Amino acid sequence: MTNKQPLVSAYIPTRNRAGTGTLERAIRSILEQTWENLEIVVVDDASEDETPKLLSALAKEHPLKIIRNEHPKGAAVSRNIAIEHANGEFVAGLDDDDYWRPKRIERLMEEFDEGYCAVCSNDRMVFGEKEIVWKKKPVITLQDLLFYNQVGNQILTKKIYIREVGGYDESLPSAQDYDLWIRLAHDFGPFKTAPHTLQVVNMSEDRESITTSEKKVEGYRVCFEKHKHRMSQEQRTYQKYRIKLAAGEPVSWLEMFRSVPSHMLVKEITRKLFM
Repeated sequence: MTNKQPLVSAYIPTRNRAGTGTLERAIRSILEQTWENLEIVVVDDASEDETPKLLSALAKEHPLKIIRNEHPKGAAVSRNIAIEHANGEFVAGLDDDDYWRPKRIERLMEEFDEGYCAVCSNDRMVFGEKEIVWKKKPVITLQDLLFYNQVGNQILTKKIYIREVGGYDESLPSAQDYDLWIRLAHDFGPFKTAPHTLQVVNMSEDRESITTSEKKVEGYRVCFEKHKHRMSQEQRTYQKYRIKLAAGEPVSWLEMFRSVPSHMLVKEITRKLFM
C-alpha cells in the first residue's frame, strides 16, 4: 500500500520551542497520520534552548530529517530549506505550535486534483479558552485572495509548483505564506478546500516565535505593494483598511462602510463590535 501512495513531505520550521511542548505535539500529530508514505523534515532555526536535544531524542524513536541553521535565518528561509530537502512529490507545512488531526494528509490528498494549485482545510482556531472553526470557501480563487488571505497558514501542494513560482519570498518581513498563495493561484489555478476540520491553529498572543508583531504588519504592507497591480480598486481599498486594523490604527464606522465590500460587511461589523 505504501509504495502505491505518493510520498508527502511534512515540514516544520522551529525555533526555541522545546520548553512549551508544542513542537513535540506537532511532530507527533504528523506521526499519527493515516497516510502511510510520509516523511518529516524539521528545520531548527538556530534554537538556543533544548530544541536540538528534543529533536535528537525524537529522531531515535522515529525517522526525522533534521536540518539546523547555525544562525537565525527566519521563517521564510527555513521553509525554503525544508522544501529543498524534501523528497516528496507533495509537501505540506505545519507551524511548530499547531497540530494536525490524524486524517489531514489522507483527506487533503483525496481532494487534490489537477487544475488546482493546492488544497487546504477548515481550521479550528484556538484563542486561549475560546475556540472557533474557520469554515472556508470550497474553492478559493485568485480574486478571493486579492481581498485577503482566505486560505490560512498551511496547504498541501506539489513541490514542483512551489519551486516553479520561486518559493517563499525571503525578502518579505512576514506574510510570506499569503504572498506565495497569490503566486500559486496566479500560475496554477485556485485552491480547493477539503470539507473537514483537519488542523488546530494556536491563535494566542504569544504565537509568533520567528516573526515579531511589528514585522507582521510591515510584511502585509510590502505584500500589498508587491501585488496591488493585480488588484481592483475595491480590493486595494479593502487591503488598506485591513492593514490599518492590523497596525492598531483607529478606524471609524464611516471609513469601514467606505472601505469594506458589501459582501463582507457583516463580518467586518461583527469584528468591529467585538474588538
